Amino acid sequence: MKDLKEIEELPELSDGRLVLRPYRPDDTQAVAAMCGDETALRWLPMPDPYRLSDAEEWIADAGRRWREDRFATWVAVDAGDGRLLGSTSVRIDAESEKGDIGYLVERSARRGGVATHMVALIVGWCFDELTMGRLQIRCDPSNEASRRTILACGFQMEGLLRSEIVIRGERTDSLVASLLPGDPRP
Repeated sequence: MKDLKEIEELPELSDGRLVLRPYRPDDTQAVAAMCGDETALRWLPMPDPYRLSDAEEWIADAGRRWREDRFATWVAVDAGDGRLLGSTSVRIDAESEKGDIGYLVERSARRGGVATHMVALIVGWCFDELTMGRLQIRCDPSNEASRRTILACGFQMEGLLRSEIVIRGERTDSLVASLLPGDPRP
C-alpha cells in the first residue's frame, strides 16, 4: 500500500458528473443544512440538532483528521454548477490496508445516483492510487436506500454486526459489506 505520509492533502476526485473536493469554510451553511436533515440524523451518529457550529467544527478539523487519523473526508459538488450534493469519507487502517467508506447525500440530490458516484470515486482512489486490499461499508439493516447503493457498487454483503453503533443513545445493528481489488468495480 502507498505510504500515506506522502499525501499531505487530499486530492480532488472527479468523474465529470461530480467532484469530490476537500471542505472549505464557505461550505458551512450547506453542510449544516444537509446534516440537520431528519433522514441524515436517523441513520448517522451526529449531533441532534445539528447546528452551524457543528459544521464549522467538522470543516475546520478535516485537515487534522486526515493527517493524524487517516480519515479522509470530502464534500461532493456538481461538476457543472458547484452545488453541494453530499459528503463522503474513507477511514483508512494502513496496517490492515483496508478502509471504511461512509456517505451522505443532500436531500434534493437523493435517488439520483450521487452516492454511487461518490463510492465509485473513492473505490478508484483507494484501489488504484493507494493499492489497498479491502474496502467496506456499513449501514443500518433497515436503510433500504443505502443497501441499494452498496449492492449497486458491487459490494458483497458479509453479515450483521449486532448492536454495533450508538445513534442518539440507542444501540443499533449494522450490515457490513466489502469490495476487494479483484471484484467488479462500480
